Amino acid sequence: MHPDERSGARGTCAICGMAMVRMPPAVFKTYPVDLRVTPTLTGARLRLAVTHPATPRQRSGQAPLVRRFAIVHERPMHLFLVGDGLEYFAHEHPAPQRDGVFMLDVRLPRPGPYMAIVEFLPDGGTPQTFQQMFTTGEAFGRAATPAIDVAPRTVDGMRVSLDASRMKAGETNVLTFGIEDVASGAPVADLEPYLGASAHLLIVCADLTEALHGHPTEDGRGPAISFAPLVPRAGRYKAWIQFQRAGKVSTAAFVIEVP
Repeated sequence: MHPDERSGARGTCAICGMAMVRMPPAVFKTYPVDLRVTPTLTGARLRLAVTHPATPRQRSGQAPLVRRFAIVHERPMHLFLVGDGLEYFAHEHPAPQRDGVFMLDVRLPRPGPYMAIVEFLPDGGTPQTFQQMFTTGEAFGRAATPAIDVAPRTVDGMRVSLDASRMKAGETNVLTFGIEDVASGAPVADLEPYLGASAHLLIVCADLTEALHGHPTEDGRGPAISFAPLVPRAGRYKAWIQFQRAGKVSTAAFVIEVP
C-alpha cells in the first residue's frame, strides 16, 4: 500500500498496519513511458506503454514492455489529468490490456492543453512518476493565473476548510484540511479508506510544470487531515483533496500562494 515505508526486518507498515513483504533489490532507474493521445468526440483516448530501462531493444527497435506492476493503493497505475488554467481535474486508473499497454477513455470539457501525471511501481523497480503535456486540438498558450481561493467550501453536504499558513517553498510543512457536517455543524469523523488511504492530495502549480501527489501523515477518519508536502518553489498552486464518506468520493479544491 505504501511503497515508501521500508524496513530491514519483518514488521508492519507504520501507516496502515499491513504486514510488510520481502522485495527484490530495486532498480534505481527511470522507466520510459510512451504516452499517445487520440482526440475523440467527447474527449480523448490515452494509451500508455512502460518499457524497461535496461532491456535490449527488439528487432523492431522497440524496447519490450514492462508487464508486471505492484498494486499500490489498490491499482497498478494512477493517472491525474489537470486542464489548462487548473480548471479541470480527474483522478483515473488506466486499464491494463493483453498486449501490455494501459488504455483510458476520458471525457474532457473542451479541446485544449492538459497535463497527464502518471504514477506506477514496476516489479523490481522504484516508484515512478511521469508527467507530460498534451493537447486535444488547441495550441499551447499561457493560461491566466487563478485567483487565490482558500475560503471554506461545501462539498456533498460537508464544509471543507484549509489551513495553509505554514506552507513555505523548499521546506516540508504541514497542510491541514478540516471537515465538518453542514447540517449538524459536527466534525466529520467517519471517513472511509479511499484507494488505500484516508485521503489523497494533488498539488499543481499554475504553469503546470510541478505536480505533487501525497497522502496524509497519519491515516484517520477525520475531522482533521494533515499532509506534509515539499513544494519546490514559490508561486501559485491549486490543491485538490479527495476523500470518501458513506461510499461516495468527494473532491474539494483550493488555490494557494506558497511564499
